[in-house]
Amino acid sequence: MKWKIVSAITLTSAIAVGGLASTVSAEESSTKESVTIEEKQTEAKDAVIQGEVSEADLIAKIKDLFPEKFGSASSEDFHLEYFSPSPEYGDVYSVYYASPKMDASFEFAGEDLSLLHYNFYQQDMSDALYPPQVSKQEAEQLAIDFINQLGLEDEFELSDSGSSLYYYNYNRPLTEPIEYEFHFNKLENGIPVNDQNIYVTIYGNGEVGSFNSPFSQTSGQYESTTGILDKDTLLQNLKDELNIELQYIVMPDYITGNSSEAYLTYREVPAVQGISAKNGKYFINGEYVDELEKAEHQIKLLESSSKEPAAVTKEEAKALVESLLDSTVDGATLSIDQVFERKLPDGTEVFEVHYMYSDEYGGFGSSISVNKNTGELLDFHKDGNFDHSEEVEEVISREDALNKAVEYIEQYAYSNMEEYAYPISSSDFYSPGDYVHSFSFPRVKNGLLVEGDSIHVGISKRDGSLVILFKQRSNITNWPSADDAISEEVALEAIKEEIDLELYYVNDNPEEIFEENPTLQYKLNYLRDDRNNPVFFNAISGDWEELDPYVQLPDDKNTDVLVSHPWAEDELNFLISNGIITVDDPDNFDGDANITKGEALEIVLKSLTYVDDRPYYEELEDSPFNNIGKDHPLYFVVMQAVEMGILDTDKKTFDENAAITTEELASWYVKALGLDYIGEKHDMFQYDFEGADEISDQYRGYVALSNSFGLLEHGEENYFHPKDEVSYAQIAVTNLKLVKLITSENFHIYY
Repeated sequence: MKWKIVSAITLTSAIAVGGLASTVSAEESSTKESVTIEEKQTEAKDAVIQGEVSEADLIAKIKDLFPEKFGSASSEDFHLEYFSPSPEYGDVYSVYYASPKMDASFEFAGEDLSLLHYNFYQQDMSDALYPPQVSKQEAEQLAIDFINQLGLEDEFELSDSGSSLYYYNYNRPLTEPIEYEFHFNKLENGIPVNDQNIYVTIYGNGEVGSFNSPFSQTSGQYESTTGILDKDTLLQNLKDELNIELQYIVMPDYITGNSSEAYLTYREVPAVQGISAKNGKYFINGEYVDELEKAEHQIKLLESSSKEPAAVTKEEAKALVESLLDSTVDGATLSIDQVFERKLPDGTEVFEVHYMYSDEYGGFGSSISVNKNTGELLDFHKDGNFDHSEEVEEVISREDALNKAVEYIEQYAYSNMEEYAYPISSSDFYSPGDYVHSFSFPRVKNGLLVEGDSIHVGISKRDGSLVILFKQRSNITNWPSADDAISEEVALEAIKEEIDLELYYVNDNPEEIFEENPTLQYKLNYLRDDRNNPVFFNAISGDWEELDPYVQLPDDKNTDVLVSHPWAEDELNFLISNGIITVDDPDNFDGDANITKGEALEIVLKSLTYVDDRPYYEELEDSPFNNIGKDHPLYFVVMQAVEMGILDTDKKTFDENAAITTEELASWYVKALGLDYIGEKHDMFQYDFEGADEISDQYRGYVALSNSFGLLEHGEENYFHPKDEVSYAQIAVTNLKLVKLITSENFHIYY
């Protein structure tokens, strides 16, 4: 938990006007910060002297671009962070602005100091929280206006796809400002360039929050637009030649790290990434082919290993890792200082070996997982400072590398290896410019390929050494039967309906960017319009389903939950869209239904912060409550609430299924504000509302404070009902009030 209270007012003021924060002395920290900034600024100034741009030039550029925001800003508040000559961007200059009220960062590149990146943040962002001051449509126009202000309106156009209102994660805390994101495509001959996009975010208060540009000094050659083939003709050809096959797809449980469920799906084989707009050839796996051949690949399974699993000690795991890593890399020396023992969510016991290559300038490193009970590698990656601009000398052919990959599996990942097949050419992708030969050995179940379960192996092209070995094998026991799948013919028609094409300029070899004085070659390709859709076709139900719970579905697949309510509809839907309230059946959702303590605690926590529910990163401590174990759905919510001081641990159980009353919710709110020590002093308050006698002694001070803050107020007849049970609608409205207060200038608390 990270939080701070940055302003200070007296106890008397807190009781009188409903605001209080602890006094925090920042003298020491500000002194350290000023020293750091001064050192960085001095280094940056020295660096800029090496270029042709002065500090004054950069500040003048900023004030010219943002006259209202920085026109009157003092030059003392601008700090040069670094100067970096870059092959791709030329000279890059970075400037940081810091003042008591706002921070900003800028990057400029090239001779004309084109804006490359911009980020802006105010210390008080409460005006960018719910409800937003600008709508999505208004924010879109503001983004367009900003592009025009930069003089880029003739080079870029707003993309129809890729804009979103909120971050898509488990939950988006209400304490974070609302952000609208918009993408702009670079145009060449009126055609978008696939890898040249601008991203602009607009805060809910209408301020430009960030700008990220693809500016590059690398020259490019663009294929002529004459002789472009008709899109509809190529689309029909693709549909006529499209092939699909039945496969399993494994969906991971993002909370535990386990694989939770297997589905049957139909996948395209081979997968078409694009179609040349000039000759109609299909772009597949890094090359163009004339036609889509029916995939009749033979699945060849690896042979089982006779090697017996053998448990290893911590020292043996360390020795294994040392034997696989180089002792030095580019002058940096290998060291292994830490080996941790932990248990994965599926029960597998592993040694996690952390290694580091270091020299006088710094270091780099990673970690390697070794199965404690078998001695096998589960996750191995030989880290190194690989120079992509360096031409790769391919001493080891791809055929020889494949044989070596099988040998490494036999040696280091032999358990159940007979369940995995040799790489399938239609799905095994590799980049010719990479420094390794990469192979994916898919798992096979019931004769079908399993997407999501594989052994990934990377072999050095230079010497044939093992660079990567990562094994995935889900512990799923319930595999749907292929007999229950809809027919291939029906599935093929459903998939064809979703396919569309869009014309782009595409650089087929992105590795060219690392070459010396490159000229990128852009060809005209029709790309799959559905290429980024996070969905898969369920072969049992015939429906399209989410592939990743963290990203937004396309507009035509959007499943935003909308509920209705007479006075809290907007608030409820806002919390639902941010992943704070979960609704399984929106048609029958009752916003006036009472909420349980477990649900209420989860809603309060998710409104204030991200819920840390990734257990496989570290060992979990025991819960203070007997009924909330490490595998309980509320474990992470409860543990964070205890750490934040919101939840008391006086009792041995947390009654998650009991209804929560207004007086208990009041205590949570006051504790979230950091005012627990004031709420306990109930005898110092005067109660100017009816119903005060009904408040439990332990909650009296908390109710008084929450009432004075306007969080939980008395009713129309000046009567407060402390024993009333809280509904979904009530907590949605009051949570938004809490967030407004907790992020205000008086508190400014960050969890």
